[in-house]
Amino acid sequence: MSNSNFMWRAGIWTMLVWAATAAAPPAFAQTENIQEVVVTGSRIAAPNLTSTSPVQVVSSKEIQQSGRTDVVEILNSLPQVIQNSQVDFSNTSNSLSTPGGITTVNLRGIGPQRTLVLVDGRRLGSADANTGNPNPSANLDQIPMTLVERVDVVTGGASAVYGSDAIAGVVNFIMKKNFEGFAIDAQYGVYQRDNDNSFIRGLAEPRGIPLKGSTTDGDTFTVSLTAGANIADDRGNVTGYLTFRSAEPITGADIDFAGCQLSLNSDGTPRCAGSANSNRFTLAGTQYAVVGDQFIPWSVNNTTTPPPEFNSNPYVNMYRDNERYMGGFMAHIRLNDYFEPYAEFGFMNDRTRVDIAPSGLFENSNPYNGSGFYSVNCSNPLLSAQQRSILCTPAQIAADLASPGSSSVDINIGRRNVEGGPRIAEFEHDNYRAVIGARGNLGDAWNYDAYGQYYYTSLFNSNTNYLNFAAIADALQVTGTADNPTCISGSATCVPFNIFRDGGVTPDQLATLYTDGTAYGTVTQKIAHADVTGDLGAYGLQLPTAETGIGINVGVEYRSEDLSFKPDAAELSGNLAGFSGASVAIDDGYDVKEVFTEIRVPLIQGRTGIYDLMVDGGYRYSDYSTAGSTDTYKLELQYAPVRDLRFRGSYQHAIRAPNIIELFNPQNYGQQSFFGVDPCARQPDGSPATRSLEDCLRTGITAAQYGNGGSTNTIPQCVSNQCGQVTGGNPNLDPEQADTYSVGVTWAPSGLSLIASLDYYDIKLTDAVGSIPGAFLFTQCIDTGNPEFCSQIVRTSAGALTGASVATGGYILQTGVNIGEVTLKGIDAQASYTLSLGDRFGGLAFALNGSYIIAAENTPLPENDQSYDCVGLFGTICQTITPEWRHNLRISWETPWDLDLSLNWRFIQGTDLDTNQSDPDLASGFDEFNSHLPSVSYFDLSALWRLGTGTTFRAGINNIFDKDPPLISTEVSGTGGPNTYPTYDTLGRQAFLGISQQF
Repeated sequence: MSNSNFMWRAGIWTMLVWAATAAAPPAFAQTENIQEVVVTGSRIAAPNLTSTSPVQVVSSKEIQQSGRTDVVEILNSLPQVIQNSQVDFSNTSNSLSTPGGITTVNLRGIGPQRTLVLVDGRRLGSADANTGNPNPSANLDQIPMTLVERVDVVTGGASAVYGSDAIAGVVNFIMKKNFEGFAIDAQYGVYQRDNDNSFIRGLAEPRGIPLKGSTTDGDTFTVSLTAGANIADDRGNVTGYLTFRSAEPITGADIDFAGCQLSLNSDGTPRCAGSANSNRFTLAGTQYAVVGDQFIPWSVNNTTTPPPEFNSNPYVNMYRDNERYMGGFMAHIRLNDYFEPYAEFGFMNDRTRVDIAPSGLFENSNPYNGSGFYSVNCSNPLLSAQQRSILCTPAQIAADLASPGSSSVDINIGRRNVEGGPRIAEFEHDNYRAVIGARGNLGDAWNYDAYGQYYYTSLFNSNTNYLNFAAIADALQVTGTADNPTCISGSATCVPFNIFRDGGVTPDQLATLYTDGTAYGTVTQKIAHADVTGDLGAYGLQLPTAETGIGINVGVEYRSEDLSFKPDAAELSGNLAGFSGASVAIDDGYDVKEVFTEIRVPLIQGRTGIYDLMVDGGYRYSDYSTAGSTDTYKLELQYAPVRDLRFRGSYQHAIRAPNIIELFNPQNYGQQSFFGVDPCARQPDGSPATRSLEDCLRTGITAAQYGNGGSTNTIPQCVSNQCGQVTGGNPNLDPEQADTYSVGVTWAPSGLSLIASLDYYDIKLTDAVGSIPGAFLFTQCIDTGNPEFCSQIVRTSAGALTGASVATGGYILQTGVNIGEVTLKGIDAQASYTLSLGDRFGGLAFALNGSYIIAAENTPLPENDQSYDCVGLFGTICQTITPEWRHNLRISWETPWDLDLSLNWRFIQGTDLDTNQSDPDLASGFDEFNSHLPSVSYFDLSALWRLGTGTTFRAGINNIFDKDPPLISTEVSGTGGPNTYPTYDTLGRQAFLGISQQF
């Protein structure tokens, strides 16, 4: 969106806020029920500190101090969350990803589909209908930040309590309830960076790549209105909210270290590179570029228009252009002790626009030619005499003159549409969530909760400024004269495409080559739930050594999930150049019927040395229409020798049923960034293959194709550092299985303002749904020749690992199977401590959240006993960074003057490149440049100032020192990214200023 539109909307909302403030009713206080808490991970009420499962809590105050107005930015800053640009979505997602416009959370780094997201203990449905998204999960955009009381993050399986998907854990948003009065919250934020990265500037400036100096951009504006009132003599409450959020985009052009594609020469030295799909015409292995109306030998050092390599990094999405509207209400009324009806409704409209590097003629990608090349007729009048003589023999030219189109030559063309501007992807999501239920007592010992939940989301996606392969093929077959060319087809919509001379491409030509693609999809979830909880102590069911009775919960649940995705004919055809293949349609679903129970048995209480000893158990039986029946269960133990000290341990068996995409998605060809350069072909800088002929023969090439830099050099290199892949569903998938063990201790000494916890977790995932990681698969094939791996590599007839469709080949097979195993082990540490400084100076509050990873083992093929551990590593196999230690440490000075000052230290330990390790399942040569990413510390400063009138001001700066992230080359980070990983701060320092007014 434009700056003018942004400022206009911001102004309108500001005036609405002012008007609402002026007309606000008399002030009321917000009331909160803190008498009883049902802890995330259980349906039986308990105080927070007696939770058996490890729980990390993010309070509403911490959210305010962070200055973040988007849920995903809060969660991605937690040490327990590992962001992976290949599978996760955020405000900084890779713009080359076909899906978009959503945000997800990935606990422990094993995929967002293995993290269950709840709102007040109720499942939040999957929010993306795009079949290009293999890991559909809840969209965090629909969470209204101003109503969040706290966020509970639970480690480990919780399927016995909540059902499928809780493999890595649960993120539960606890919302504010019983709000009284009227509140307005508004915040403005902006990013600023110095852009003084001398390393990247030293590479870019000699190549004439312009980089910006100090910049200020990424303006965000958020305003929320919340109104609530108690009703029926305080026996009920109605709370409603409206929220608007707008964010201006940031691209790679705005950030110096992202301004060019960092790549490595064959000798391992770095350079600013780009895509060869710019100005390259390859015939029989010889590469040419167009200068004037002549072919000259192609070289990265040429001065041509378009350039020899196209720098797509200025188009890299660093922060998405986003506009969001949300509204809803929560209501309940206690008619009597036995019946309290309640209702919730939420709506969100979210719009995202992403600009992508221009379309073009991409090498090896033409679906209308089995080789992926482009056919040009030999008498084409747009060719100069020199070009014609290089492409065709005199006999071919003569034959084509006699019968236009009868004699053509196939050319592998990479020609960027620099005249036409960027491709544009727009995503619009509409979300509706409605809950109607009732709760109450059933006598003195029992209570119930029953509800129905309806969740619906729609997606409209448009993709514009894409050239059409069919139109290109037509426009390259030309007859007539240079001054009056015509298409051989005679089509009234065809204008000859002149890519053979500088300035030859005109708007009239492009107008006939463009085709827009659109898609519409919906996701629907329906839940019917009922459970009862009882205190059996009322019936005397209590151990004589205990002070409280046995607690039990029993319930049933029915859930249905449906997904429909309907791309238009253009997207289904695969005609859009640069769209990573054809989209696929789907219209399918499943349902599941479940019964569950949970029991808590106090064993010994109130004895010397045994203040509290209790055991919890849980079981859930699930019957899926697709995956059949399965069961989950848990066993937990708590022991407190004294009130201040509590030990806890648990075992949980969890499952994840395969989702609709994994089950029913048709096979689809596309491109990916996890494996971008074929080591058996000539390298992007023109140097020979980096692996030997003997090695490369194992991957399916012939000796005549091998990229030796001389006589045999015919294998086309992958398009824009993106080799091909084929993905697809499998209706025979079984549920994933996971076993989680945890042991922990909490300490809250009564004489100190201290709460500390330490928890060890061990998660073993088996029958993981997925594919063998492509980079690992290729490495195993080329190193060993193992047919289990090599059979998954399908080259084209020309030997390429990039193609145009499933039929033509040119891909690494990535379809879903139950095959992998993952083992995660680690320790989470939390502590909060308040130190009094006396009445004159208030106090200091310390809060630590740290995560130490012991093991992150992946076993792609368990029967081969091959596994690798990604702790402390990053790279193409481990995919993202997995630091051994990561923490957030916040120190706050809570002054007696209603002013809180806070300093937050975020630390990410350094990591090493996976392929440099001695482990034979990882090792693949040595890369000196990318060998290590150093430890990084970020410091955030914020202030909260509370006035007596109900007004709170907040301000702060995140990443106050404008710390740049450590950089890596595209060969490791993947195409479409900013030469680093999204775990780091990539946008510079963020300043924010907000105000909250409550009446």
